[in-house]
Amino acid sequence: MPVIVPTLSSRLRDKLAELADDRAVIVESAYAILMKLEGYRDLAPTVRNDIFETMSLQTDLCLRSLLTGKPCSAEVIDALQESARRRVHQNVPLQSILRAYQLGAREIWRVSAEVGRADPALAEELLFDVSPYLFDFFDEQAQITAQAYLAEQHQQAWWRESLLHQFRDVIFHASGDAAMFAELAAALGLDATSPRVALAIDADLRDLPPVVRYDELERLVLIAARHLDVAREALVHAWHRERLVIWVPCTRGDTLSRCDQIVAERAARLVGAEPRMRNIGIGLMNHGADGWAASVTEALKAVDFAPRDGQSRRIHRYSSMAIEESVRGTPNVLRYLVSLIEQLSGEADLIATLAAYFESGQRRRVTAERLNIHPNTLIHRLERIETVLGASLDDPGWIAQLDIALKLRHATSGCAAPEPTEAEPKPRRGRASAK
Repeated sequence: MPVIVPTLSSRLRDKLAELADDRAVIVESAYAILMKLEGYRDLAPTVRNDIFETMSLQTDLCLRSLLTGKPCSAEVIDALQESARRRVHQNVPLQSILRAYQLGAREIWRVSAEVGRADPALAEELLFDVSPYLFDFFDEQAQITAQAYLAEQHQQAWWRESLLHQFRDVIFHASGDAAMFAELAAALGLDATSPRVALAIDADLRDLPPVVRYDELERLVLIAARHLDVAREALVHAWHRERLVIWVPCTRGDTLSRCDQIVAERAARLVGAEPRMRNIGIGLMNHGADGWAASVTEALKAVDFAPRDGQSRRIHRYSSMAIEESVRGTPNVLRYLVSLIEQLSGEADLIATLAAYFESGQRRRVTAERLNIHPNTLIHRLERIETVLGASLDDPGWIAQLDIALKLRHATSGCAAPEPTEAEPKPRRGRASAK
C-alpha cells in the first residue's frame, strides 16, 4: 500500500521549505551518529561519501514529498534499490542500513518538533499529520532497501559460487592455464600471485546425509579461518578425493620453511578444537595455478601416507617426507634403497629391530627396552644388519640411507613395521653391554 502524503497548511509548508533548503544540518547530524555504528566506522572514504550523498538524497526526498504532496517516483525507487545493491558489495550490514533509516526519521522529526516548539499553532499538525507520515515514509524505504539488498546478496552468493567452481576446475584440471587462473582470481577478489599452502583435512562426515554436508563443510571452513588467523573471505576450499582441501594465504616474503612452521602450529590448534577433523596434511607454499595444484597433491600425499599406528600425531607435513619423495622420482636410487631392506627380509626380526633403533633415536638401551630384549641381543642383531648390508651404523651416510629406505617401505606397504618375536638368541661373549 503506497504511503499517503498529508496535505499541509501553507504556514507549515513554508517552515518545512526552509528546512529543505538547509537540510545539511539534518544530514550531518544523522551522519555523525551513523559513522560511530558497527558496519560504518571502518569504511573507506569513497564509501562514506557515497553514503552521505544517499542520506542527503533521502532527506530531500522526504521533505520534498511533504512539500509537493506527491509520493516517490519510480525513478527514485530505482535509485534507492541501486543504492541498496551497492551496500552489499561495500560490505555494509543490512542491520546497519536499517538503523540508518531510524536515525534519518528521528533527525527529521527532531528538527520538525523544533518548529512546533517555536510555533505552538503548528504542533498539532506536526504531531498528527507529519509524524505518522515520517514513520511510514522511512518504513517503506527500509522495506524497498531490504528487498533489493537481500536479492543482490543472493545473486552475489550464486555468482561467487559459480566463479569458485570454475576456479577449482582450473586448479584441478587445467593448472597450466595461468591467464584463466589470474582472471578468475581477480573476479573473486583474490591475489593470483600471493603464495598459498594447501591443507588436506581428513574430516569425518560419514554420519551426515549429503543434503547437510555442504553446510557442515562451510562450518568447518569458518572454524579453520578462526584458528588459522585468516579472514573467511581469504580462504578457498574444495571437497576433493574425500578430503576437505583449504588453500591458506601466506605472508609474502616469508621463507618456505617459515610458512610451513607457522601453518603447522596453527593447524595443530585447529585439529585439537574440532572433533570431526581426524588428520591434516600440509603441502608446501607455492603460487599460481600450478603451485596451488602442486600444494594440494603434496598435502594429500602427506595425509594419505600418514602412519595409522594409533599414535597421537595428527598433523602431517609434506616437508618431512620431501627427501623420500625426491627419491621416489629417481628410479635407480629408489630400487637401490628398496633392495637394502629386501636384503634383511630373509632373517626374522632384523627389519623390526632396525626400525625400532631409528624410532628410538639410535639409543640402544631405549631400543632394547622397546623390543623387550636383552641389550646384548640388540647388539647381536645390529652387528648382523651391518654384516648383511656391508654397512656401518656409525656412518651418517648409511644412517640416512637406511632411515629413508625404512620410511619408503612403510609408506608403500601402508602398515607399521612388523613386531619382533620374543625369542632371543644366546648373547655373544666378549661384547660390551648396550650403551
